[in-house]
Amino acid sequence: MIKPMQTAQSEMTLDKLLAEMNAVVTGLEGSPVFRRRLLEVGFVEGSQVRFLMATPFGDPLVFSLRGASIALRKSEARCVKVRL
Repeated sequence: MIKPMQTAQSEMTLDKLLAEMNAVVTGLEGSPVFRRRLLEVGFVEGSQVRFLMATPFGDPLVFSLRGASIALRKSEARCVKVRL
């Protein structure tokens, strides 16, 4: 069985990033109200985002985006599509 090669341009959701990883936002999922909220805080296509840390219980997750630290629940971070 041949496994597909993973490229440097791997797509994933924001909740899958490891500490200190950088990615680029490629899209948003969720309700229109939720997507608008994400857009308002800076999660627009092409934005650079960096995973900073998880809180002691693993939720929420903290990201650096456009010079600000943004905390999202894991369920919210799953709605943000990113490319490495």
